[in-house]
Amino acid sequence: MALLNNTWNGRIRHAPLLNIAIFLVSIVTFGLAVSYAHDAIATPMQEQFIRQKRSRPTNSQIIAYSTAMPFFSILQSGLDLSLHFLISLHPVYSLVISILYFSGWLTQWTIWMNCEITAIGFDNAGEGDTCWQVNLEHRQYSEVPILSSEAIVDGRLGLGGVAIALYAAYAVMALMAVLRNRRRSVKGVKIESTEMR
Repeated sequence: MALLNNTWNGRIRHAPLLNIAIFLVSIVTFGLAVSYAHDAIATPMQEQFIRQKRSRPTNSQIIAYSTAMPFFSILQSGLDLSLHFLISLHPVYSLVISILYFSGWLTQWTIWMNCEITAIGFDNAGEGDTCWQVNLEHRQYSEVPILSSEAIVDGRLGLGGVAIALYAAYAVMALMAVLRNRRRSVKGVKIESTEMR
């Protein structure tokens, strides 16, 4: 059966090694995210919002907001590298995982961009805000709250974009492997799982 074939052939046989880049990008992004979370936790709420009895997210919610995707990407890419070198990494598994993580990173990156760079999540009245950062003291005057250094925010967003691109490339390569295996199976060519390397 074509979909059960676990080979990576031809030019894309080293595609699972993209997980090394994903792993490294995720580790650096995680470090920046922890730094952002630390700065956000240490930032007090604005007086006007304290008087309005607005709630502040808990420390664990801030940490989850900042670090969830980088953390899970570290686990996923580490597992995929282990599977690639120890057993075999199946192209269908890689296709599904890369699409899921591409979607997750794109969602996370959009939320980060919305709440930390652009003013989309904020309205002038201060009511109905979608981003919790608006309730906190700003480090400097701007339309959006600057809770951490620009290097941390920009670095995290830039590396998030790199992660999105890496997962997109990984999804394309996994799809190519699945289609190549299907095509070879239909032609009657026997594919050995040892051809993977």
